[in-house]
Amino acid sequence: MPGPNQALSPTARICPNCDGFATAAIPSGARHRDGSRILLRVGCGTCHGTGTVPLRPRFTATDVEVAV
Repeated sequence: MPGPNQALSPTARICPNCDGFATAAIPSGARHRDGSRILLRVGCGTCHGTGTVPLRPRFTATDVEVAV
C-alpha cells in the first residue's frame, strides 16, 4: 500500500485536460421505465478515459546535436 507522500507512478502524470476525472456522466433528458435518468458516459479525448498521460522524455545535453 503506498504511503501518504508517495506519487502515483513515476511513468504517468495526471491528464491536463480532465485533471484525472477521465469519465463524465451526462444526463440525456430521457428516462428509463422506472423513472431513473439515462446517462451518457463520455471519456476524455486526451487520455482516453484513463486519467493519466505518459511523461514526455527529457532532453539532455547529450541528445542535442550542434551543426558546425
